[in-house]
Amino acid sequence: IRVMLRRHALLVMRDPVLYIGRAFIFLFSNLYFTAVYAQARNRNQDQVLNRMWLGIWYIGVPANMGVVAVYALNEEYKSVAREIKNGMVTPFSYVLAKSVLQVPIMFIWAVFALGQAYAIMDYYVANFGLMMVIFACYIYAWEAMAELLSVAFENPLLGMMQFMGLWFSAFLYGGFLIPGEDIYWPLKIFFYILPIKYATRSMNYVDNIDAKYDGCHNYMDDDEEICFGKDGKDVLKGIGQIYPLITQRNTLGTDIPILIAIAVF
Repeated sequence: IRVMLRRHALLVMRDPVLYIGRAFIFLFSNLYFTAVYAQARNRNQDQVLNRMWLGIWYIGVPANMGVVAVYALNEEYKSVAREIKNGMVTPFSYVLAKSVLQVPIMFIWAVFALGQAYAIMDYYVANFGLMMVIFACYIYAWEAMAELLSVAFENPLLGMMQFMGLWFSAFLYGGFLIPGEDIYWPLKIFFYILPIKYATRSMNYVDNIDAKYDGCHNYMDDDEEICFGKDGKDVLKGIGQIYPLITQRNTLGTDIPILIAIAVF
């Protein structure tokens, strides 16, 4: 295990494709979305839904980068498989070493992906640690799916295509494009087993529950703005009337364990 830890720690540093490179891709891609949604920094009534969609972009694009890991891990798997056959290493030591190294990397990714949300977009700083936990569990679920698909096919391109299919399906069944109750079985199973839904719900809760928004205007005319309310709980309730996935109830105790369960499975 010590040998495997040392070797894969060196690979993390020497091969930027798997981890270091993706961290900077997370940073710059989400900075791009931050620039596009710059007005959403202001907690005004007309920016409530924009903030929600910005959060979806913050987690959606980094998850898509897992397609690169499918190819890289396919090559790593072939190398490790030869070592196992030659009696040089056991599967347990490899999996344990990889897991020990990956868990802190998921939190580093969370900082790179969401740091600008706090530095620029006025996310609620007191809940920073909780947001990092949600993102780390979420991105680890996608990393685990990439690992599975990297060994499911001899040709890594097939695994990459399957990963893209999972990613698009996660958006489709994420609960913000079409409500779960409007989906028929057996397709509804994807509403429950794909991770974007759980991360979106919890991240919106953490961002809004303790926040305060500018009040609504009192004038009454045909162009009156939608009023979600000043209190974060009221804002979440208002978003939920448009997107039923979002709720003012605290679902962290459900969402985080489910994200971990997806990764473990």
